[in-house]
Order: sequence, then structure tokens, then C-alpha cells
Amino acid sequence: MIGKKWWLASALAAVAVAAGGWAWTHDKTAGVAASNHSGPAPITWATPTPHEAMATAASPLASGAASTPNLPAGRNPLDSMIPPRFRADRHGELAMDPTTRVDVERVHALYPRDEALQKLDAFSEGLPAQARRELKDLFQQYAQYAQAVTQTYPPELTIGSLDEAARQLAGLHALRQQYFGAERAEALYGEEEETSRKLLTLMGKQSDPNLSLEEKAALAQETLKKSSP
Repeated sequence: MIGKKWWLASALAAVAVAAGGWAWTHDKTAGVAASNHSGPAPITWATPTPHEAMATAASPLASGAASTPNLPAGRNPLDSMIPPRFRADRHGELAMDPTTRVDVERVHALYPRDEALQKLDAFSEGLPAQARRELKDLFQQYAQYAQAVTQTYPPELTIGSLDEAARQLAGLHALRQQYFGAERAEALYGEEEETSRKLLTLMGKQSDPNLSLEEKAALAQETLKKSSP
């Protein structure tokens, strides 16, 4: 049953403001509806809304191994998207925040390693040398982290309770600190993890024994969405 599969922790993480879900939407100024494929219209990198994130939560977001849309052979969705805009802070260092992490995740998921590094060079052109080096370092750290998550939480892993989901989230937190360091992990994932913990708390307060884990997650998501400013 899907409700007991490992995706639950990813679903919880996905509804954070910068969850890094794999949803692409057309430029809102064009008034084009959300799409799961690249089209002729410009496409904007977009963090999914909570509803969109839950709808795509079955993807292994925690591992960074997302499924790409159905595209003609040789096409890559990034080729028709507005590219990432990596930034440097006033010290010339790479800005470390959820947006940076989401963009690194997407490049990692959509390009082979060597091509991804070439793309990162292009995307970071104009940044200080220090920021460019840190971007490549972050990509390498993310690649190692993604591999570790896949090995620790393989797709066939099942989750049958909120306690198990909480343990998986704790495990992801530990892996993030291991591969990124405590300070950087907090900058990249802290907001997402806080949202995940809030969702687990809300799910734990639901008293209906007949609700599945998916239903509890959906109700918690709606509650959190309504309470957000």
C-alpha cells in the first residue's frame, strides 16, 4: 500500500517552503497552467505549493533522485527553463539557503556528473572565484549525500507509523549534518525540517483511527497551510 511506503517522510519534507519538489510551472505572466513536461513557452523554476508538493510526494525527494518529465529523446527540461541564479554574499562566498540547495538538487537530478559541473560553471559565471569553488564543493557534497540517503533509505523501505516517519526524518537530519556540516545543513534544510516536524505533530494529534497515513498527512498539510500568514 502506498500509505506505508517510505515516501511519507519525503512528503512531509516536500511541503516546506523550499522543499525542492520536482514541479515546473509555466511563467505565471503567460497564464499557462502547471505542466509536467517542457513546452514551447518559457518555464520558471518554481518551488511547489503545499498542494503540488503532496501531489508529487511519491518522488524520492529526500535522496535527490527525481523522475524527470517525459521528454523527446535528447531533450533535457533544464534546456527550456530559466537557469538557476546562484548568488554570492557580501564576503564573496556562495549564498547558502534553501533556494541554492533546490537548484543544486535539480542540476544533480537532470544532468550526468561531468555535464552538471559544466552547467554549474555556466550558471555561476560572474560570481567571485570563492563562490564558484563553494558551489562545486556543495554539488559534490550533495552527490555524496544523495547516494548515502538512497543506500540508507532504499525505495522498497516501508513506513507503517508516525514513529517510523519521525525516525527517518531524524536520520535524514543526521546525514545532512554529516555531509554538509551542522551550520550549512541548517542553512540548506532547517526550514524544511521545521515544517516536517510541525506536520508530524499535527498528524499525531489526529484521533480518527480509520485515517491512513496519506490522509493524515493531507489533513495536516491543510491545517498548516491555513495557519500560514
